[in-house]
Amino acid sequence: MALIPKKTRERLVLISSVLEKFPEKKITSVEISKILKCKDSLVRYDLTFIDYKKGVSNGYDVKELNESIKKVFTNQEFLNSELKKCCVVGLSKFGEALLDEKIFSGSGFKIEAGFDSSANRVDLFRSAFELYPATKIEQICIQKKIEYAFLCCNDSESEKMVQRLIKGGIKGIVNYTNSVFFVPDEIKIVHVSPVFALKKLELS
Repeated sequence: MALIPKKTRERLVLISSVLEKFPEKKITSVEISKILKCKDSLVRYDLTFIDYKKGVSNGYDVKELNESIKKVFTNQEFLNSELKKCCVVGLSKFGEALLDEKIFSGSGFKIEAGFDSSANRVDLFRSAFELYPATKIEQICIQKKIEYAFLCCNDSESEKMVQRLIKGGIKGIVNYTNSVFFVPDEIKIVHVSPVFALKKLELS
């Protein structure tokens, strides 16, 4: 399999999301590009990296194209033969929603653990993976070899939780809080809180 550029991988994920919701049986690269706000030539370039060789003069078959994209992200070579392990930090609001493992089905990622500073939440919620008090973040992340974290805790707790995650060897954090952190260069952070998203919209 050809090495897929990072930006192409990111767009393929977005294209798959578009196809999941698209109401018609066929879709063109122009239609995809308008939704993603990029050039249609860029969409066609991205699709050269997947195993989809059928004619596209009248558009792509939505279901078949999406299946081809998903195969890329479930290919064992692409995923280094293992699902990437993740954890959820903070089990209220966004964190609770992430307890549904179906969200990550076929994505190449797996939620391995959940953490919360409230023992009541840990005892109250039920999930397909183990839930722990936040004091065990370092221990469990190292033990289970967890690479990525969804940070969904209260803003007031976020800095402390990030420091625990760093000590636990986390490689990347998806930040749902409104806080900004300074972390080592090797750790990646993606800010996806509604506030950050709205600010980006205003600046775009």
